[in-house]
Amino acid sequence: MTPNDTELNAKLSILLAFSNSDELSQVKSAFQHEPDVFVEDALSDGFLLSNKIKTMTPDVLVLDYHLRNIIMGDFLEEATIRYPTTIIVLIVSEADLVDLRKLISVSIRNIVTRPINFTQLPNLVRSFFIASFKDKKHQALDISERKPGMMIAISGSKGGVGKSILTANLCLVLSNLAEKYKVLCIDFCIPYGDQKAILGIYPEKSHSIADLIPIADELTQEKIKSVVVQSQYYPHFDVLLSPNKPINMHEMSSGAMKRIFRTLRLFYDFIVIDMNPSFDDLNRVVFEKAEKILILFTPEIHSIYRLVNQLKEFQWMKIKAPPEIIYNRRSKKTDQSVANLLSRVLPYPIFASITDDPKNLQLSLNQLFPVVTKKIPIRRDIMAIARKIVEWYLEL
Repeated sequence: MTPNDTELNAKLSILLAFSNSDELSQVKSAFQHEPDVFVEDALSDGFLLSNKIKTMTPDVLVLDYHLRNIIMGDFLEEATIRYPTTIIVLIVSEADLVDLRKLISVSIRNIVTRPINFTQLPNLVRSFFIASFKDKKHQALDISERKPGMMIAISGSKGGVGKSILTANLCLVLSNLAEKYKVLCIDFCIPYGDQKAILGIYPEKSHSIADLIPIADELTQEKIKSVVVQSQYYPHFDVLLSPNKPINMHEMSSGAMKRIFRTLRLFYDFIVIDMNPSFDDLNRVVFEKAEKILILFTPEIHSIYRLVNQLKEFQWMKIKAPPEIIYNRRSKKTDQSVANLLSRVLPYPIFASITDDPKNLQLSLNQLFPVVTKKIPIRRDIMAIARKIVEWYLEL
């Protein structure tokens, strides 16, 4: 008798995928007589698995690490992002344990080493599922008690005014305060972006903000962790990269981006976004959702005029507060040349300034160290901006 839909919904659905037919048969047999388990399918080919999992969402995928006709590393990396509600139980051999670090990096935690105890496998899978459920429950409790994070958009009057450098160093300062704030830096300069180079992130790192779009409605902390770059040196600082290749901008819908930002606020205290100096639909979403907008300019006439025109654009947008203006690469010499012009053309007072120090700035970029780690005026200036941002956050 075929179980009805109500009975199936009450059971734990499992998809099996093993290359060895005898092993597949024994695993399938181990689950068949469990009253609370339903085996959706048993596959022996990676190509079939890739197609099958697109049409169903099992509670558990029990998977042979050596499944044929599939690049397992790529599949696991994609599956943990695209199928966030499915628990993956990976069956490995002892020789595969050298890949353990790689498996952990893609959020694979449930690993069974051969030889398999087939009689104990159902209970083991149940325990993996329950443990994952408890983790999600604890995360939900933590989220419910957390104050929503603050979004800060950092833009520039034009390219080359220092917004990406400020974004990276500001994030480092915020994440190293005594309060241990969780900080996310988003490289929204799509495509490419500069945060990889500024922060010394390996070029082969390919996950980006584009990977969150397909799962915008089912983001979890684990799925976010599988996409962001987590700093080895700063435990409270994560980076969400820009795509490293051109993408179809229509796929990055404004509705999906709004849902992503809403979820990210639940896990981070500060979300600092490095923006392109443009006003397309995606950037408008960021500007309208951000609590604060910081705009940098440098003391060149064309930068100042571009700033004035950019500020006019904000008059027609639904932003929460007027942009804060930051004067970058400031010195006594530049003040003498542009002070009168600034006093005439800027509609708002200058919020903050960053001292001109080309020598130390060039060293930091070429040697891949954060400029705020040196006791120089730039560090003092960026720390002052960070303190003001924390004041804003506490006032929310």
